[in-house]
Amino acid sequence: MAKVLKAVAMVAGAVLLVTTGVGAMAGAGLLGASTTAAAALGISAATLTTITSIATLVAVGASVGASIFGGGAQTPPASGTVNKLIVDKEAPSPYLMGRTYFGGILRHDQGYGASIDKVPNPYRGMVIEYGVGGPYESLEGLYSDFNALTFSGDAETTYYSGFMYRDYKLGLTSETALTPHFSGLPDWTTSHKLSGKAAILWNLLFDKAGKVFASGMPLLGAVWKGAKVYDPRLDSTYPGGSGTHRITDETTWEYSDNPGLHALAYAYGRYKNGVLVFGIGLPITGIKVSHFVTLANVCDTNVWKVGGVIFEPATGWTNLKDILIAGCAEPLFVGGQLGVKINAPHVSLDTLVPADLADDDAEIVVGKSWRDRQNTIAFKYREESSHWDYVTSPDIVSVPAYVTADGEVKRREVQYNLVQQASQAAQLAAYELVNQREIGPITLVCKPRMRTYGPGDMLTLSLPDHGLSGVDAVITNRVFDPANMTVTLTLDTETTAKHAFALGQTATAPPAPALTDTDGRDTHNQAVRRGINVVTYTESQAAPATLTTSGETAELVTIDVPVEAGDTVEIQGIVSVSGGVAGGQWTIKIDGTAVQVGGVNAISHSVSAFVSTSEVAASTRTFSIEALNTTSDSRTFADARISVTVTTPA
Repeated sequence: MAKVLKAVAMVAGAVLLVTTGVGAMAGAGLLGASTTAAAALGISAATLTTITSIATLVAVGASVGASIFGGGAQTPPASGTVNKLIVDKEAPSPYLMGRTYFGGILRHDQGYGASIDKVPNPYRGMVIEYGVGGPYESLEGLYSDFNALTFSGDAETTYYSGFMYRDYKLGLTSETALTPHFSGLPDWTTSHKLSGKAAILWNLLFDKAGKVFASGMPLLGAVWKGAKVYDPRLDSTYPGGSGTHRITDETTWEYSDNPGLHALAYAYGRYKNGVLVFGIGLPITGIKVSHFVTLANVCDTNVWKVGGVIFEPATGWTNLKDILIAGCAEPLFVGGQLGVKINAPHVSLDTLVPADLADDDAEIVVGKSWRDRQNTIAFKYREESSHWDYVTSPDIVSVPAYVTADGEVKRREVQYNLVQQASQAAQLAAYELVNQREIGPITLVCKPRMRTYGPGDMLTLSLPDHGLSGVDAVITNRVFDPANMTVTLTLDTETTAKHAFALGQTATAPPAPALTDTDGRDTHNQAVRRGINVVTYTESQAAPATLTTSGETAELVTIDVPVEAGDTVEIQGIVSVSGGVAGGQWTIKIDGTAVQVGGVNAISHSVSAFVSTSEVAASTRTFSIEALNTTSDSRTFADARISVTVTTPA
């Protein structure tokens, strides 16, 4: 008796994916024409839920306008946009990672001093905080309206000479107070220390003629090299490590822009005098450190960097995910410890065979649904040459074969909040596209032997009766049932060749994985999930059909499918057409009635269509694809395939 295979098959069959491209990934085949760019975002966590965003967090702030002494409160920058000064009495705490620009958060602001040339309170003292969790590596540069300033000592020496001064601190654990150039700053003494915080005291002079600040207060900002991090590879007490780094001693930490190391530091937390001041605050025993070490190595190899600003109070999970996204990773839990799902080549640790299954049934979702997957991504990242603002790249990541398989361009815009390199953003977008085509989740109930493997481990699945013959898959979740001595593994397939494509090492995406057909397996895929019954039927063309005269038709492929009242039917059709001149047409039919007509306007073309309809009567329906030659030249219709997915409410 054939094994029962529970599966949701949205598109049947493997599709060979070929792409070309230009731009930031020139020669890599990842980027398409800029005219097809569009909008959206989506990266899922394995087990938890995104709760909030930086936009929600900083919605309490306001930016300083052109007026010397401020003006009305304004809406703060959008999510991730940190180029403007944030003004609010309960503003969030910022944290800088990598090399990045920030407008800062105003913490103290006073006009003061005896009148000069009949100008009262001619001095302005502004204490601006740029980051907590110090000490930071260095202050690289100061900017006015994004133009670099030059200082000698505490004095600006070019345009603002005699009118602008500054003092800054990197945020030592025990820090001294910032010192104004013009003494007498109210409510500011040597006792006003900002220990652990990177900050600048801007001291300005205003004159009656207004020859320097005639247009109002400029937009001030600074480029920093931010927080230092712990690197287990530089810790001789960590297996395989060598060096003086210690997780409990931040004085041993060093500057880095590695996303894996910053994610580890944020998960562990930043402490001052034993008090958690930023980060999640997990004990080191609650972190799968080896996962973060692996991620750090991957980021070094791929030259993936993290750069930008995050804020607290906020949802720590959201911040952690943003950091990990820069390393093309996402958080997951392994036996109660925080781990990481990494996009990198894996090594299979074992082969899972039928004898390892405690239950012959398997639940398999064959990729994302047609509605939920994309074939084109327009990406945004933070660009230094554009005043450190978020820009949409003129290039996009697109896979033409995915477009063909889906029947239309399906685009999203993704903003990578902590990415400042166009090539890195393009690679992350490419990974997102290929990962959407993987088979999963695959749910298998296994015998105790498989309990030694957990999230992040890759196994080779040799389950021919389930359509999984020699398929590599990475575990995303594991649940052990001690009562029945079984372990339930949830996995996603892992296509090894996708890494070379996503990293721009090859211009051709690998074929999308598909369930293999076997004589002993049911002829259709069926699932009972979340209260519905989903069945997908697939049929392929037996042989190419060649039409030689105008008006000649041929039925390319047909399939009979049982349906019931209230069913929803989704039909996916794929046809390749070639011939001497342009001109051809193909039609999806239900019981001989056309429901989708596709025209072919190229000499050689591959087209697809998707249509959804609701059935009102119980019967067996005939679904087919018919070809029509619209020219007198010979045309060949090949590789026709039809998939019919029937959804029945429980």
